[in-house]
Amino acid sequence: MIKAVIFDMDGVLVDNSKVHDETWRIMCEKYGKPESAEKVKNIFGGTNKIFVEQLLGITDPEEVKRIAIEKEALYREVFQATIKAPDGLLPLLFELRRRNVRLAVATSGPKENLDFVLDNLDIRHFFDALVEESQITHGKPHPEIYLRAAQLLGISPQECVAIEDSIFGLQSAKSAGMKAIAITTSFTPDKLTLADKIIHSFTELQVDELLQL
Repeated sequence: MIKAVIFDMDGVLVDNSKVHDETWRIMCEKYGKPESAEKVKNIFGGTNKIFVEQLLGITDPEEVKRIAIEKEALYREVFQATIKAPDGLLPLLFELRRRNVRLAVATSGPKENLDFVLDNLDIRHFFDALVEESQITHGKPHPEIYLRAAQLLGISPQECVAIEDSIFGLQSAKSAGMKAIAITTSFTPDKLTLADKIIHSFTELQVDELLQL
């Protein structure tokens, strides 16, 4: 029986993959690596460190940190005008809380992005635990982020289900011993076969079915 649901943020709580793609394209052009924008899909779901190193070829820790901060500030600026909750998310959160299911967010993104999403959608009050980039050593696909979320919730990983949109995210959740639901905001179903269930929208997700995974 599932006792907790852990949501990824990017591509799950918000459908923002195109915004991230666009901001990384701008960054690649600024730093003279326009061809690297095509590589974004291959490392989607990874940390900013992975993106900066693989897209821009920059490995100096201080420079990586500076560029990541610059990129995320641009992302929030671009996304501010259009951010909204995906169809079906709010009813799902209300019903899960009504049934006393514990809820968390586990994102490889920085705290500033997590705060931006939770506050703009006014959904912070739904969640019992939040895990973001600064609280982990290893990004997805390593299982650390989901294990940390389960620990904060006080629920065993085997009693948790993760909701993810990326291949790295699914690998992270499954490696942690969790069930996983994939939503097709960022990848087609044939890329998400590691999931226990695949949905195209939260409107398709029945809470009774989720709790029996």
